[in-house]
Amino acid sequence: MEEQEEPRISDVDQAETVTLPPTMGNGPDPVDLFADGEAERAFGAGASHKAPSSGHRGRTILALLLLVVLILVGCWFGARAFFRDRVAPGVTLGGQVMMGRTKDQVSQIVDRQVRDSQVEIKGEGTSARAGLKDLGVSVDSDATVTRIMDAKGSAGISRLNPFHGEAVPLVAERDQQAMDKYLTERFVPSQDRSVPSTIVFDQGAHAFRAQEGRGGKAPELDRVQDAVSSLIDKPGRRLAVGVVYKDVTMPISLDTADKVASQANQRLAKDLVIKGADDDLMTVPAATVATWVKPVTDLQKGTMELGFDRQAIQQYLDQELARQLNRDMVTAVNVKNTKGDVVAETTKGVDGVRVTDVSATTDLVVKALQEGDTSPVQVKAEITPHKEQTRVARYDVPDGDTWIRVNLSDQTATAYHGTTPVKTFPICSGKPRDDRWSDTGTFFIYLRHTVQTMRGDGYVLPNITWVSYYNGDEGFHTANWNSVGIAKGDPSNYGSHGCINMYEQDAKWIFDNAPVGTMVKVEGQVPSGPAR
Repeated sequence: MEEQEEPRISDVDQAETVTLPPTMGNGPDPVDLFADGEAERAFGAGASHKAPSSGHRGRTILALLLLVVLILVGCWFGARAFFRDRVAPGVTLGGQVMMGRTKDQVSQIVDRQVRDSQVEIKGEGTSARAGLKDLGVSVDSDATVTRIMDAKGSAGISRLNPFHGEAVPLVAERDQQAMDKYLTERFVPSQDRSVPSTIVFDQGAHAFRAQEGRGGKAPELDRVQDAVSSLIDKPGRRLAVGVVYKDVTMPISLDTADKVASQANQRLAKDLVIKGADDDLMTVPAATVATWVKPVTDLQKGTMELGFDRQAIQQYLDQELARQLNRDMVTAVNVKNTKGDVVAETTKGVDGVRVTDVSATTDLVVKALQEGDTSPVQVKAEITPHKEQTRVARYDVPDGDTWIRVNLSDQTATAYHGTTPVKTFPICSGKPRDDRWSDTGTFFIYLRHTVQTMRGDGYVLPNITWVSYYNGDEGFHTANWNSVGIAKGDPSNYGSHGCINMYEQDAKWIFDNAPVGTMVKVEGQVPSGPAR
C-alpha cells in the first residue's frame, strides 16, 4: 500500500480550513481566566499568581527607609569622627578650600599664604613690593590655625554641612606707625619728610623727654590700608596700589609728646614691685621699665598715648619671676626631749613656692603701669606646705646627747652628754657694753669653719681657727690674742664682740665633738671684774 506523505509546514497554506460555529443556547458562560480564582478553578491549584498585597508593599518600603536611615547615621558618625581633628567642610582661607586638612597642613598653608600676600606699591619714580610684615602687620599664625580648625563650631549638623561656608581671615594686629615709616622711607626723600614729635629716654637724666618733630611731605595711608585689609580678609594674593602724597603739618605736636613724657616719668618715679608668697618681693629697676614704654600713636588723628610693650614685659617676667620668687621647700626639724616637749627648732621650715601663669601676671603689670598704680603686683603661685621632722634629743638622761652650757657668771663652757658633764673650758665672753655682749638663750650650732677671716665693725681678723657659730655672728673660736682675758675670765676688760673666746685646743675640741645641730645654752650674768 502506498504510504501517504504528511503535509509539511510549507504546505499549511494548502490545508483545508475548518470553521467552528458559535455555541448557541443555554451553554455555560465564557470564563475570564484573569479574574481572581478563575484560573485556579479552571485548571487547578497553582494556575494563578496573585499580585503583592498593600501590607506587604508597606513593609518593604519601611525596610528600605530603615536601611537608608542606618546608612545616613553611619555616614554621619563616620564624617563626625573624620572631621574631629580636621577642618570642617565649607571652610576656606584666601579662597583655598581647607576641608579635611590636619593642623600641620593648615599651618603650612597659613605660612605660605602670609608669604604670598604682597602689595605692589608705585610712587613718584620708584616702586616696591611689600609684604604684610613690611607694612606693620603682625600675623598670629597659631591663632589663625586655631580659628580655622574651630571654624563652624565643634559639633552639630551645621559643622558638617558643606553648603554652609565660612571664609576665615588672618588673625593679625596692625601698627600704623610702622606702615607710615615704611612708606615714608621708601617713597619720600628724607629732606621732604614730616616727622612726628615723640619721646626718648635720656640715659644721663634717667628720664623721658619730648623730641620735637616737623612738617613736610607724607604718603597717604588709606589706599595701602585698604589693600592690607583685603589681604587679611583674603590672603595669598598680590595687589597693586599707587602712592598719593600730601603736605602735612607736624603729625604729633610737641605739647602732646610732653604730656606723654611726663606720664612715663611718673611711672619711673617709684619702683615696680612684684610680690610673691609671704613677704618675698621682686623689684623691677626703673631703667628696665623705661625699655617697656611704647607710645601708642595715631598719625591720622595726631594723638599719642602712653603704652607699654606687653611682649617685652612677658619676656622679662619669664626669665625673672621664677628665678627671684621661686623657692624650695625646707623641712622643719624640731628637737624634743625625752618627755616629748619641743625644746627648739634646729631647722626652720620654709614653704615651697612655684610661680604659675606668667601671662596673667604680665596682664596685671601692664594694667598697673597704664593706670599708674604703685601697689605691689601679686603673682599667682603654687604653695607647697613645708613638712616637719622631729628629732628626740636625750639631754635629760645620763650619757645622752651632746650639748654645751656657757656660764657667763663664772666664764666657763661645759660640755655634757645628757646630764653627764664631760669637759669644762675657761672662756672670755663678749664685753658687757657697746652692744658687744653675748646673748643668753638656747641656740644650736648651724655653721662651722676650720679657718676663717672674721670681719666686723672696726675689725678684720684673718686666720681664725675652729669656728662654730650658734647665734648669728656669735660662736666659739680660737682667740690667741686674748689669753689673758681667757685666763682671768674678765669680759669687762678683755671681752670680745660677742663670741666665746677660747684657747686653741679647747676651740678644736668643741669643733671636733659638737657637730651642726648641737644645742648651746648661754646663761648667767657677766661679772664686773675677773671671774678667776
